Formats: sequence, structure tokens, C-alpha cells
Amino acid sequence: MSKRTEDVYARLQLDKLNKGIHVKHPFYEQEGPFLVKDLAERWLLDIKDILKASVYTRYHNYVEQYILPYVGNMRAIVFDKTALSAMLALLRAGHSQKEPLSQYMVYFVDSMMRDMFRYGAEKHLVPEIYFGKSEYKIQSKKYAMPLTELEVIRLVHVIEQQELDFQVQIMLPLYTGISLSELCGLKWKDIDIKRDKIHIRRKLMRTQNKTNKSNNSKNSSMINSGKSKKTTIIEYQLPESSCRDFIMPEKISALLNAIKIMKNPTDERYVAEIEKKKDKTNMVSAKIPEVETDAQLLPPDAKTLQRRIKTIGEQVGISNLTCQMLRDTFAVMGLHAGGDVYNVACVMGMDANTACERYGLWLVVNDGFMKGIG
Repeated sequence: MSKRTEDVYARLQLDKLNKGIHVKHPFYEQEGPFLVKDLAERWLLDIKDILKASVYTRYHNYVEQYILPYVGNMRAIVFDKTALSAMLALLRAGHSQKEPLSQYMVYFVDSMMRDMFRYGAEKHLVPEIYFGKSEYKIQSKKYAMPLTELEVIRLVHVIEQQELDFQVQIMLPLYTGISLSELCGLKWKDIDIKRDKIHIRRKLMRTQNKTNKSNNSKNSSMINSGKSKKTTIIEYQLPESSCRDFIMPEKISALLNAIKIMKNPTDERYVAEIEKKKDKTNMVSAKIPEVETDAQLLPPDAKTLQRRIKTIGEQVGISNLTCQMLRDTFAVMGLHAGGDVYNVACVMGMDANTACERYGLWLVVNDGFMKGIG
């Protein structure tokens, strides 16, 4: 962005200031300009108490290396999506760096900047900025796209304010790594509260079949024919090689235990069931054997659950949040917690080679075993 463009943009903002925005943004009253580096300093102070010391150090270093050298001296009032895109493009190209940053690192810095300016808007330090969809969002499915530590903290905070059914539908993939179809197929008989274990045995799959229908009028020569879609939810039992058991994290154990006490669901009920009053669905039939029905409840539907996940993400400021992103986040948290790639892969129901390829950037090197050799 040229200096002239910055000045024009600043003048437009100052015109708004004269109409009363200075009440919301008192920093405009200061003698000197409020710069991006000033906002970064306040933001780092704000997040210091909610991050681990090692994680905070990493955030601080990223600000020093990848943000301040490019936009630190830019006035915060003129920073917008154009400036963000330009900065990320330089990082992606390796400008002034030894080598270009990885796609995930660019995405990580992108999320930091968005969080920083969202904090600034909440504190009335800067106007609210609409950055739009990230131009550097990872597109290939083979690349992991885990949430940052800050995004996890804010996501969990928002989720914990929701009703219990929303909590379980998002917390389970985040803290156990199960897939969306496995989440839908999870029944209460698969939850061992006493032993704090989850058993993965089945999936629920959504299918659509086209059916022909015709409407005959009184005149037999007038026939209107067409096709309608009939949505079916099918229960699919996993092969023995794909079934697995694992210990529940404390957050999940406490959440499921609370739901068990409050609702006392039967063993055949689905853990992630959907209440009709909250979600409308176009499902017209369900081929699910031996499932107790309830007038107010529906079997979990992957499309509906994914919509809920996306909606919660938007409340936190995470655009297009998906269940796969929650699974990726679980994998990275598991690796950082000391789990090896083989065991993380087993919990997630994937082979170790696939896990190594997808999560290689986050594998933790541990050479402690060398002391036991020889």
C-alpha cells in the first residue's frame, strides 16, 4: 500500500472520527499515531496469562520475526485486508527470510493478525476490520490445518457457554479425534463412564436416493413427472480391524457424566443426538436398526453437525471451521502432550504412515531411548 493510499484511507477514517467515532476509539486523541506494533504489544500482554510460558514465547517470537518487520510501523487505522494479504504474500515468497515460510506457518501468522485486530476492536483501540476469507487457507486435504492455541482457548470458552448437546458434538472430535461419521454413530452403550473409556464401533452415513413421482390430473393426457430426493441415514458397523477403545480425557469424561446424570439416556440412544426444536432437517426416513425413537430427538446427521461446528467457529472468529480441523487439532495436541505418532494414529483410526505424512511438522523428537541402548 503506497503512502498516498494510506493517507487517503486515513483521511476517510478521520472524517468518520469527526462524526463521533472518537468516543469509541479514544486512542485517536493521542498526540502520536497508534501503530501496529503498539497494538501487538497490548495484545501480547493480554494473552500472556492464558498461554503456557513456552507457547507465549513462541507467539512473541513470531510477532518479532514475521509481523513487526513488515507492518510494525504502519498506523493501525490504515491496516486492512489489502495490507494483510501483502504481508502474507511476502512471507510466502520468503522475502527477507532464509527460506519461504510453510503454508501452515503463513496460515498461523494470518490467524495471529486476525486475533490481534479482533482484540483491538473489542478494546476500542482500532475500528473493526472485515478481513474476509484467507487467501492462504490450506486447500489440499493432505495438509493438516490445526487450530492455534489461542483459537482452541477461545473456542472452548464459547462452547462451554452452549447447551450440553452442542458441547458434546464439538468437544468429542476436538478432544478424542473421532471422525464426524463416528461421532454420529456413537451410542451411550459405547461409553464406559466407570472406566473412562470410549468404544468406537460404528458410523452413521447419510445417503440420498432419487425417487420418481408423478401427479395425474383429471385429463389423463396431462401428466407431470419429476424426481425427488429421499435422504436416508444408514448405520454402518465398522470391521473389527477398525474398531478401537481409548481412554477419555478428563474434559470429555466430566461432560458425558453430567449428561448421563441429567438425561439418563438408554444404551441405544445416540450421544450426539439432535433436538428437533433446534434443527430442521429434510430427512424423510432412516434405516437404523434397533434404535429407540423419541418425538423430540433425531439421529445425528453429519450435515447438521457440520453446520453447528461452522456456526460456533464464526462466533469465535474462525472461518469455515470443520470437524477435520478439530481432528487435526486433537492430533497436534496429542503429539505435544507426549503421545507418539503410532498411538495418536491408533486413537484416530488411521495408519501410522498417513499420520506421519499429515502431522510430520508437529512430531516431537525424543532421543531419551538412546540411554537404554548398549
